[in-house]
Amino acid sequence: METRKRMSPLTALFLGFFGFGAVTIASVSAVVLYAMRMIDGKVNHAFSFAHELIDELPELMESLPPAVETLLDDHRAPEYAAELNVEAHLVTGGGRDEWIYPSVIVTNNGNETVSFLTLRVAALNAQGVPVGEWTQVVATPLGFDRDWRGPLLPGNRRYAVLRDWGGLKEAPGVTLTPAVEIVDVRVRNDAAGAVKTSHAE
Repeated sequence: METRKRMSPLTALFLGFFGFGAVTIASVSAVVLYAMRMIDGKVNHAFSFAHELIDELPELMESLPPAVETLLDDHRAPEYAAELNVEAHLVTGGGRDEWIYPSVIVTNNGNETVSFLTLRVAALNAQGVPVGEWTQVVATPLGFDRDWRGPLLPGNRRYAVLRDWGGLKEAPGVTLTPAVEIVDVRVRNDAAGAVKTSHAE
């Protein structure tokens, strides 16, 4: 006569727990592999699109309206930084705002229109050690709002308070001084387009 042994509750619980764990691990692995495959496909598609966009950039530039094409027709000119006078100050927000922000005044002393200008301002303590820093664009090819301030024309001044990246809490008895650095400068190409072929990037 054949006898059938009954599984103990502990054994059933043990097998059920590990069976559930195995199914969970297999499901999660399948989801992760599928997600990685999807991400890889998206990345490859993005790189392919970027290469196609770079290849078609000259045609896209030619298809733009003349006014827009002129605004985007510029080149990097780090040497033009010598024509820019930059003053930096640390100011409080005023009223109940006790945070400190950098305020900059940029004067274009040259004969070129600055289409893109990035400044970096650091707040230094009495020992000359930076305790805060801000990097922000203060000139752009087009002017829309506070983030897109527009180009800086020859002989003009640009006034800007760099609030976008937050401020420093004012500490009594602590004196901070600003240090400013010009990070990047781009200027418009001349009307004849003589520098387009040699400086375009």
